[in-house]
Amino acid sequence: MKNVLYIPVFCILFFVGPNTKIKSQQTSDIKPFKSGENLKYIMSYGWIKGGEAKLKMEKRLYNGKQVYYVKAVGKTIGVAHSIYHVIDIYESWFDVNSGLPYKSIMDLTEAKYKNYNVVHYNQAKKTLVSKKSGKKRLKHKVFDIISAFYHMRQSLNNLKIGQKVTIHTYFHDDPWDLVVRYKGNETIKTEVGKINCMKFKPVVEKGTFKDENALDIWISNDKNRVPVRAKMKFFVGSFKTDLVEYSGLVYPLKIQK
Repeated sequence: MKNVLYIPVFCILFFVGPNTKIKSQQTSDIKPFKSGENLKYIMSYGWIKGGEAKLKMEKRLYNGKQVYYVKAVGKTIGVAHSIYHVIDIYESWFDVNSGLPYKSIMDLTEAKYKNYNVVHYNQAKKTLVSKKSGKKRLKHKVFDIISAFYHMRQSLNNLKIGQKVTIHTYFHDDPWDLVVRYKGNETIKTEVGKINCMKFKPVVEKGTFKDENALDIWISNDKNRVPVRAKMKFFVGSFKTDLVEYSGLVYPLKIQK
């Protein structure tokens, strides 16, 4: 079961973000997030709630620089927690202007499986130092999983249906390029209300999901660009991760009647 539960809890952090290769996709100067924003997601398998993820953002100083500090905690709940005991923590310190990370921490506990790492980034030199694997040179400036999540929310303007986006991230101690496709808009019913969303379909790693198109993600089609839902089909069944609570948004979330 290792990683099977943590993937659906955190998959909404992966799908679209920095360093796209599409000229029309420009980063907005107006940030759709601010210090004090809190997001909570629940993962369910059918009617069974099996996990939750919480993300909290605040402004801090890091080596004299203004940064956003975000802590994301994903864990199993209820019966699932007593069986699998998943507690995954991701932390990121990223620049308030560029959005690029200075430091990230990954601390995973999944039953007897443990995985802890700290990464320090030198974006100007395109290098990083990993506690687990040492110094590495990179082809691109990279975003960690958390900073990519927030950077992408500024990068969704002027997309055309069918348009592909390439993302450069650093995750699980390796550079990782991800490709996603914009599928259009769709209004979905959620626990917080009916929300008009942008829909994306990432191309995911083979072997994890039923097929390459097994993951769909919905982002609020408003100024907040909040990930609202991720739906995944695994070999073991289908999982859904939904936004259930939010506070501290820059703009009121557009809820339809």
